[in-house]
Amino acid sequence: MSSMSVTQALMTRKSVRVYEDKPVPQPLLQEILELAGRSASGGNVQPWKVDVLTGDALNSMAQSVQGFIQQSGGKSEPEFPTYPSKLADPYHSRRGDCGELMYDALGIAREDKMNRIMQTMKNYNFFGAPVGIILSMDRDMGQPQCLDIGIYMQSIMLLAKERGLDTCPQVSWTVFPQPVREALGLSDDKKIMAGICLGYKAEGEAVNEISQERAALEDYISFHGF
Repeated sequence: MSSMSVTQALMTRKSVRVYEDKPVPQPLLQEILELAGRSASGGNVQPWKVDVLTGDALNSMAQSVQGFIQQSGGKSEPEFPTYPSKLADPYHSRRGDCGELMYDALGIAREDKMNRIMQTMKNYNFFGAPVGIILSMDRDMGQPQCLDIGIYMQSIMLLAKERGLDTCPQVSWTVFPQPVREALGLSDDKKIMAGICLGYKAEGEAVNEISQERAALEDYISFHGF
């Protein structure tokens, strides 16, 4: 493990979408997940349920979900909206700029609908990462527990970065939750909250080196009493 600081991990973490074909040792995964379990949660509820997949298990779930999408014609019953129906600026512009940077790095033009769809479908194979993580929680949990899930995800991503691994957080699995629950043997009272790709970044891939612009501090911070 490196001596990377939290600051360095935050500054160097990127959403990686191309991975080396290299397995991640299970003891290393266990270490990351055990440490992530120290994450803060309201009332120490620790609402997260974690399924970790690799090898045949990962491929089997990916095939099931992709097959479901094709058979359903893309129709689904998402766990929750990915974005508000009326996403105003500056949020709408940020989302659009984020997507265009990614597609430019991939060399996929705006009018190339087929390749954009094919790229979207790569979400449902964890972008080829050797490890896929699905996070869920009991359906009767509320919005505060959603915050806990986000805190837990961030812990996983920073701990992975510290250990020379890269990740990509995913909301895509929540769009088609039914086949995900089926593949993992989860009951309907479990709500699919997010996925995480995890593995070793493939070098020399432009899409892995995107630098997304961040808002300036004064755009969202108000100091009081200073």
